[in-house]
Amino acid sequence: MAIKLAHVGHGSFVSLEHTGRVLTSQSAKVQKLVREQKINGTVIDLTNGRRTTAVVPLDNGQLVLVAVQAKKLRAQGLLIDLADFKRSAPTR
Repeated sequence: MAIKLAHVGHGSFVSLEHTGRVLTSQSAKVQKLVREQKINGTVIDLTNGRRTTAVVPLDNGQLVLVAVQAKKLRAQGLLIDLADFKRSAPTR
């Protein structure tokens, strides 16, 4: 059983089994949802200090904030198999 992942930028991946959609962070409803979830402590910030451009809701109620555009996340080329992913050594 292969696990499908989506690259969300800056070396971070999100499992596609736990995501259903990608939201843009520009709408007022999504911004309000993010503010409420930050108060509850259920937000995972993967932006690395950059501006949030997309929000990925997980099936457990958490929100993942990413700096990659939503249309890039929806592209099919971002799907990879966990078996094919090899962690590279950090470079300094």
